[in-house]
Amino acid sequence: MQIARLFGSCALLIISLFSCNAYDLTKAQATVAGIFIGIGYTSYTSDEFLTLGEADSLQAQAFSGGWPRRTIYDSSIEPTRFRYFSSNPAVAIVDSLGHITTLSVGETGLTASAAGMTSPVIRLAVSPKVVALVAEPDTVSARVGETFAVSLKALDTAGRSTAGVIFNAGLDTSWWAVTSPPLEGDWKIHTPITLHFQTKLAGRVRLIMTVQNHRAESRFQAIVPVTVNP
Repeated sequence: MQIARLFGSCALLIISLFSCNAYDLTKAQATVAGIFIGIGYTSYTSDEFLTLGEADSLQAQAFSGGWPRRTIYDSSIEPTRFRYFSSNPAVAIVDSLGHITTLSVGETGLTASAAGMTSPVIRLAVSPKVVALVAEPDTVSARVGETFAVSLKALDTAGRSTAGVIFNAGLDTSWWAVTSPPLEGDWKIHTPITLHFQTKLAGRVRLIMTVQNHRAESRFQAIVPVTVNP
């Protein structure tokens, strides 16, 4: 009889502990622990880029604490659940549904909030409107150990050079060791600019400069083939 009582007490204790843990887990998963914010994909928070005159929409997800983490609110399902804020409304504004309107060239910080939590700030950079990114020269031939220069400019519809267009510069990964990345840096560079590269190995490589923009059709590229001779 005493053994039965002992087993019964242990079972009640296990059930009680399990109930407490289950309650704590359920409570944690029902409480907003953080918010992701972005344009399009929202499973991480990152900077965004648009061109003046373009419109787009913020997406936000409020997620729980604990493990496994789950989505509590999703702006694609409940857009009015979130409140949005632009730190520089002269550059861009966001309405109650997350729709972004770009108003001038510059930068602003965007956030989303829900259930007393606010997302990290993401930077939205608005670039001037252009129709092409042009590199000069359009091909390069150099020897190992030499430094060469490539000038980049963005052109508007009238063919005029436009300052302040953000782009990044990279190398064709199949021949990444032939030249260095641009000595001036390779990320979030503004037009117009002259970039300098150092050759390392004999071979061929393509320099690829891409306008930064969330919209694929606005990601103009300038590609420069480079031949490095011994």
